Amino acid sequence: MKYDPKAELARNLDGLSTPRRSIKWRLIGMVVSLVLVVWMMVHFGNQGERPTQEVETSRAQIRSEARAGDDAALYRDMIFLKQVQRADVPDVMLKALDGQNHSLTQHTGKLVLVNFWATWCQPCIREMPSMERLYAKYKPQGLEIVAISLDQGSEDDVREFAAKYKLTFPIVLDPDHKAKALYKVRGLPTSYLVDRKGQVAGYGVGPREWDSEAAFALIGHLLDEKS
Repeated sequence: MKYDPKAELARNLDGLSTPRRSIKWRLIGMVVSLVLVVWMMVHFGNQGERPTQEVETSRAQIRSEARAGDDAALYRDMIFLKQVQRADVPDVMLKALDGQNHSLTQHTGKLVLVNFWATWCQPCIREMPSMERLYAKYKPQGLEIVAISLDQGSEDDVREFAAKYKLTFPIVLDPDHKAKALYKVRGLPTSYLVDRKGQVAGYGVGPREWDSEAAFALIGHLLDEKS
């Protein structure tokens, strides 16, 4: 068989073409895969950011509405019933743990959180530490908390409770449930927010996270109200 250099060269080129094409397509596949991975990271990364952006937008809208006088959303976030027509807080004289008589109207000029509770109330126990944190944060700005104990046993039980949870806000005693009847308390804990004028701004039944952003927003708003 006659040797044909051109035919031999063609065979050699054909033999090299398959590996070359394989390497080429491998490189293309790697580039496409890399582009796809980058696209997925960007796409799903943005998807993960959307809820945060939406939450921030919602919070900004709520703050804007509150500044405009429409603060209903602040009360809703805390599951509080807003008093559209505010009325003077019912007053009653109760004995405090320090033995002094305590009037609920003596704090006029401050924002007051009136909280009905008892040492045997489990939701109250869960709520109290967050109330203390709220008190520490906003007391310098004019917040007062008056915790009305409905315990009918020994005062020492209430005193030990306050010491255990390191509560620094005033605690008064209502063993005869005079204040409970006056405020029409039906469940524990029950909380009232009294504005700087001594009027009830809102109330709610059940425990709350008083150190939450929703609580800070409502308390901050009420503190900023003109007296």
